Amino acid sequence: MGELPHDIEQCLCDCACDGRRANLARCSCEDGRVRETKRVLLGERARLLDEMHASQRGIDAIDYLLDRIANEMKPQRREHI
Repeated sequence: MGELPHDIEQCLCDCACDGRRANLARCSCEDGRVRETKRVLLGERARLLDEMHASQRGIDAIDYLLDRIANEMKPQRREHI
């Protein structure tokens, strides 16, 4: 790990955070504004959790449909002539 302000900015960039917000977090850290730095980090954490939950709902819906297909649809047999 490098210096904390750089690490914060790099982490947020790696998490697909808006560049402005990543820069704000870095600058806040450099200026010793702990509450502002934590606010940005917590906001991005919440955003990532929301995205994860939305993805999980999509996965659950697909799994449900796959289960229904397995139970409701019978494979069609090809007749040989």
